[in-house]
Amino acid sequence: MNILIILVVGTLLICTTVLVHYEVLRMTGRLIRHLPIRPRQGVLVVILACLAAHLVEIGLYAIAFAALHERPGFGSIEGEFVEGVLDFFYFSITSYTTLGVGDVYPKGLLRLLAGIESLNGFLAITWSASFTYLMMQRYWHPERDE
Repeated sequence: MNILIILVVGTLLICTTVLVHYEVLRMTGRLIRHLPIRPRQGVLVVILACLAAHLVEIGLYAIAFAALHERPGFGSIEGEFVEGVLDFFYFSITSYTTLGVGDVYPKGLLRLLAGIESLNGFLAITWSASFTYLMMQRYWHPERDE
């Protein structure tokens, strides 16, 4: 039963993060067309918007880890970990970015959620990179700058 809960939580997090990412990129694409800034500065706006989206998505996973941590049957997060907000966020960052430092690690079913987050993060990061590349093609023209 607990594995089903982890899979449902993972699926909900994937759906939520994809929607967050899509909306941030969609709104950013529309916004930079209307900002009274140089086109190349629009690329900076894109990068900052992508970073903000990633931080929100990481935060959502951190909340899930905090909610499930040490609940009976779900496992725990071990290592150099004191169960503070920053520790859950740090663990989520290392999972999302697939960095996996190893000083903090999941045990039990939370390993599955950490794997789901890594896949989700990898896809979102590459999505951001692709979007940034497309925006740079559209707006990054140094020869046109004053």
